[in-house]
Amino acid sequence: MSTPPLPLGAPAWHAPLDDRLDIGHGLFSRFRIGTRLAAMMALAALVTIVLATAGIRGLAASNESLRAVYEQRMKPVRTLSQIAHLMLSNQHLLQMALAKTAAQGTPGRVMLLPELARDAAQAIEYNVVAIDRLWRLYATGPHTPQELALSDRFASRRAHYLREAVMPALASLRSLDYQDTQRLAALVRQLYEHASPDIQALIDLQFDQAHAEYESGVQRYELTRQLALGALLLSMATLCFLGVMLIRSIVRPLRQVTQVFRHIAHGKLDTPINVLGQDEISTVLSELRTMQTRLATNERAIHQLAYYDSLTDLPNRHLLRDRIQTALTASREDDQHRALLLLDLDNFKSINDTLGHEVGDQHLVEMAQRLRSVVHAPHCIARIGGDEFVVLMDRLPTAEAAALEQVQALAGQLLAALARPSMLTGQIYCGSASIGICLFKNHNATIKDLLKRADAAMYQAKNAGRNGYCLFDPAMQAQLEVRATLETALRGAVQGAQFQLHFQPQVSATGRPVGAEVLLRWHHPVYGSVAPAQFIPIAESSGLILPIGAWVLEQACIHLKTWGENPRTRHLELAVNVSARQFRHPDFVDQVHQALQQTGANPARLVLELTESLVLDDLADTVAKMQALQQHGVRFALDDFGTGYSSLAQLKRLPLHHLKIDRSFVQDIVSDPSDAAIVQTIIGMSRNLGLSVIAEGVETPAQRQTLLQLQCLVFQGYLFGQPLPIAEFEQWLAQHPFTLTPPAANATTLTPQPREIP
Repeated sequence: MSTPPLPLGAPAWHAPLDDRLDIGHGLFSRFRIGTRLAAMMALAALVTIVLATAGIRGLAASNESLRAVYEQRMKPVRTLSQIAHLMLSNQHLLQMALAKTAAQGTPGRVMLLPELARDAAQAIEYNVVAIDRLWRLYATGPHTPQELALSDRFASRRAHYLREAVMPALASLRSLDYQDTQRLAALVRQLYEHASPDIQALIDLQFDQAHAEYESGVQRYELTRQLALGALLLSMATLCFLGVMLIRSIVRPLRQVTQVFRHIAHGKLDTPINVLGQDEISTVLSELRTMQTRLATNERAIHQLAYYDSLTDLPNRHLLRDRIQTALTASREDDQHRALLLLDLDNFKSINDTLGHEVGDQHLVEMAQRLRSVVHAPHCIARIGGDEFVVLMDRLPTAEAAALEQVQALAGQLLAALARPSMLTGQIYCGSASIGICLFKNHNATIKDLLKRADAAMYQAKNAGRNGYCLFDPAMQAQLEVRATLETALRGAVQGAQFQLHFQPQVSATGRPVGAEVLLRWHHPVYGSVAPAQFIPIAESSGLILPIGAWVLEQACIHLKTWGENPRTRHLELAVNVSARQFRHPDFVDQVHQALQQTGANPARLVLELTESLVLDDLADTVAKMQALQQHGVRFALDDFGTGYSSLAQLKRLPLHHLKIDRSFVQDIVSDPSDAAIVQTIIGMSRNLGLSVIAEGVETPAQRQTLLQLQCLVFQGYLFGQPLPIAEFEQWLAQHPFTLTPPAANATTLTPQPREIP
């Protein structure tokens, strides 16, 4: 979790700092730290050299003692031990050779195993040679008189041991004579036992002399150690005293620096800093004091930027999320209601587009001030971007009805505050807003869910006519989920060949087919047939209308090309509805021209239907694009005429060919004189402008007859044919001759059908 923001203007916390001078600081702070450390290092190096010299001399003496012990005593001990071991090994080899025997031809006589006897003889011969070599090595060394006497006696016994026992035993082994080998093995053991005390005495004597020399070395080591310890203690005392003084001169100011940094880390940026001395630490303290002052200034600025909107000074999205999370956490502990109100200014984009963004910003600041004057604690308001504001209402009653009453009262106050007139560039502007409301309690949602719900309710308020508020209900969420699902499915509809064009005929007064209007149908493999009223708005808002519209235009041109190759259908016009987003695309003219060129369709038979709202949105751009396409031969029809606010002057500027009377006027034209008068006016105006008129939604013979009387000569509606796939439409064309008799006056009236949405 992020650290809670520091409140601006909070009282400062002052921590007392130790600024007393001590001896160390007073003595050393006159010198720079580098000088102090260099002096201490030189002193330490001198002490180290003295101690190292004494230690090296002591170690040399100890090493000499150990070398003498090893060279003069331990080597002879190892040599004598090896001789004793080899003599004992000879005895063991003889016993191993006697351990296994083999029967001979003479009854009752045994002999040695040849392999064992041979191996034993070879090993004993090797041992005899080794004993001679080791003894010569030992005899060449320096000896005391006592050692010489013992060694002479052992040499005599060793010679007797070899001559009388070992050498005869080797001969017996080679002859495989068991009895003689057995006798000689006993003699070998006996002579070894006679010689063993002498060699052991020699070994003991070596150990005694080694011990004496070791004691001498220990005494020299003790003397060296005592001298070294004395020097070490003296140097340590001196260095410790000087080190403590140096440390105190550095640590005391550094503690102050550390304490200041600790305060800074905790957001305390007003700690007093006293600068004493002229060394580097004093310089650091001086710079730290300057840095702390700057940090305090920057902290206030950063806090403002991080948690408040730079334009309106209201809390921003980040701080709002923190406060919503706090409200959600508190809702776990109580049953009080809380509410989120998402407010969006109506038609704010028109201010930016017409008056400029600077004026739009001024308007936002004024609206923020009005909202701030209405919202009071414990509630809060934030700007989350653009022209959107959010009010978080806290501590509402536990009863839903009472809580909702307070929320609606505040929403009404907000709308009233925003509806007051304001001055924009010298003109009075009356604005409005749409508010989405989401109640919550007991931590029953996440921040994302709450904002999403309030957003859905806000758009519902806009759809309801703006300048109002709407309370979120689960049905809105379901609609959002359905919309998201359809949008996802819609993205693959063109590539998946899920779209199909239907054609509704347009006929003349004589019943002769003169053209058709293209209507789009979507059949999804999972959801089945999706109504145009569902997917067309989604395609518009998501931008998918651009690839869909391009596909419809291309398919329409392909059919026009096909019809143009048939003498019976080459006169037919094909009307294609164009969405506002598609028409406003910068490449729209090129797209139409490219579709006509690639298919080879006759441009004069392509009619693009535009709505009044599309035409009037940017009249200059509309006229430019229409004229560019008219130069290629493309024709235009003004769709749903009479439902918008176009004037005669505006119509005169448009290169139109047809006006289509909206079905809302045709529906009651027989019974409502007002509708008949409006239709008559439209027809008269069209005749004066040189435009043909097409009546939409003609579903009964009476409607057709009335329109004929008013001089309307082209009709479209279920009376003549419903929208059909291309194959069925061409069958309809084949079944309807191009010169038809008018329907009888008493023909059956067709049931009115819902309006088709392209």
